[in-house]
Amino acid sequence: MKLEIANICKNFTTTNGKLLPVLQDINLSINKEEFVALVGPSGCGKSTLLNIT
Repeated sequence: MKLEIANICKNFTTTNGKLLPVLQDINLSINKEEFVALVGPSGCGKSTLLNIT
């Protein structure tokens, strides 16, 4: 089995109605039995990526 994320984009709408792009063109491929860690500073979109369904 393989997990593949292809061309993921995510925007949030600000309180004044503008779009705020938080993820753009994210691609990730994880093969069976690979161990992967998402590392980055607070607020960079790690949890946002994992919560997209």
